[in-house]
Amino acid sequence: MKHSLFILSVVCGMCCMSFCSCRFGQSDGDEDGEKDSIGVDSLGLEELDLYEEVVIPKTADEVFDDFLFSYISNASFSQERTVGSVNELAMNDDDAAVMIYEREDDLVLQKDTTLQEVIVEQIDWEQNTIHNYQFNKKLGQWFLVAEVDDELSGNPNASFLVFLKDFLSDSLYRHESLQLPLHFKFYSEEDDEVVDTELSYEEWDELFNDLPRLDNVMYNVDYGQSLISTNRKSLLLKGLSNGLFMKFHFGFSDGRWHLMEVE
Repeated sequence: MKHSLFILSVVCGMCCMSFCSCRFGQSDGDEDGEKDSIGVDSLGLEELDLYEEVVIPKTADEVFDDFLFSYISNASFSQERTVGSVNELAMNDDDAAVMIYEREDDLVLQKDTTLQEVIVEQIDWEQNTIHNYQFNKKLGQWFLVAEVDDELSGNPNASFLVFLKDFLSDSLYRHESLQLPLHFKFYSEEDDEVVDTELSYEEWDELFNDLPRLDNVMYNVDYGQSLISTNRKSLLLKGLSNGLFMKFHFGFSDGRWHLMEVE
């Protein structure tokens, strides 16, 4: 099936990323199988800041997502763009971020160059708290200006977040929360069109297990999207460094949330 090939491509892509990360920093042996004789201590690696090799693009401040990637990828840059005694956002560049939204029209906010404030919510499932990092744009540049702790129960998405906590961490609960057959849309390069098909539970489970883990801490980016619906939520999963982009559409019925469609 075409969507099975898509799932396979996701698996292969992530395996390649994992392989590359394992290879980084290793030196190849010579023809006799001997490794480089230069010791680690002689290189002074304990003082080497690999983040300094990252070049910050001049356009980093135009779109917030570009700024955020630069911020989490470069230690010096993040220090320069964090005001006063505010703690820096400790997010890795291989982490995934999400955008919880209700209207497809709100997705354009990700590319809105006129935004002046964005909140990155660090959701801690174990503590049931949300640590809000507030970014503001000043004279055309983004800065982290404040941080505030809130209880998860006080968030506009509280009901949905409580559901997500179990959905992401409990396989049985996740299975019970699927609206089967689960609709799955994806772009087929072979046919050059969007294919609308269905996933079995086994295929869904395979796909889910290869996605970035969100069941410890999740980062939700609030661009100012409207959040007023009580029966429909969508979650956009995006990798800041690898181009991952998937949508999960949920609906509330019969007293609980259900996953209805993936694309």
